[in-house]
Amino acid sequence: MDTGLELVARRKDGTEFPVGIGSSHIESPEGTLVLSLIVDISARKEAEAQTRQHREELAHLSRVAIMGEIAGSLAHELNQPLTGIVNNASAGRRFIAKGRADLPKLDSLFEAVVTDGRRAGEIIRGIRGMVRKGEQVRGPVNLNDVIARVLGFVHSDALGHHCALITETDPKLPLVEADQVQLQQVFLNLVVNALEAMGETPTPERRMIIRSECEPQGRVRVSVRDFGIGLPLEGPQQIFGQFFSTKREGMGMGLAIARSIITLHGGELAATNAQGGGACVCFSLPTIAEGQEGQRESRQSEEGREA
Repeated sequence: MDTGLELVARRKDGTEFPVGIGSSHIESPEGTLVLSLIVDISARKEAEAQTRQHREELAHLSRVAIMGEIAGSLAHELNQPLTGIVNNASAGRRFIAKGRADLPKLDSLFEAVVTDGRRAGEIIRGIRGMVRKGEQVRGPVNLNDVIARVLGFVHSDALGHHCALITETDPKLPLVEADQVQLQQVFLNLVVNALEAMGETPTPERRMIIRSECEPQGRVRVSVRDFGIGLPLEGPQQIFGQFFSTKREGMGMGLAIARSIITLHGGELAATNAQGGGACVCFSLPTIAEGQEGQRESRQSEEGREA
């Protein structure tokens, strides 16, 4: 006997539609009877699908808006390897033209060109991944990798804000089951907000502390601590509300979407005012159990052998 069971029913014309089924026992003089209630839930399913699509559209727009905010930083990050490629290639041509092109020297230049080319490719793939619009893809994710990728995006932006980035990550951090692009969106949002919160902070005091650590009961925690203006004293959690923004041109949707993403991953997103000034925003996520991780690796190995 199930309550809230969802199945697929078929009409006389052969078309299928979703139904919700509830059933229970009824004791009668004739014995035990079963009362079943079958309801067409097509409208509810359609509404859920529209809500999910709307949420994904907002999340995508939020990613595009964030990437737009740090476009200058991304351009600078991309310009560095491209400049290295041009300089090293030009140096190689000069050596050849002057007849001083010994193989070890050229090999060193080519190695630098390859390294810079790969770096530029990683940046481009990262940008494409962040703004790509597509289905959610979940898998094992190391939050330290998420932190490293996002800090690569904002490195130049942090230099422009004269802000020191301090990382304190746990090298033995367990994996989480998540959509890596969505977690990058969440973390990027927190970092960009922290940079903007320190606009009026004296330059020598501008620093951001990013920490990853294990928590009890199989969870991991990532926090972003800034030394900016802090959160509203009355109801600091209101920053996660829709359309709440301290920015003049802000939409007030970034943190609301970030909390929605973390909640959908079974986690929590919270913020507090930190001792000594500034704010600390953090999120925690459940880790992948060792048994589940072993089963996943086994399945992947079997799929590889079949392929």
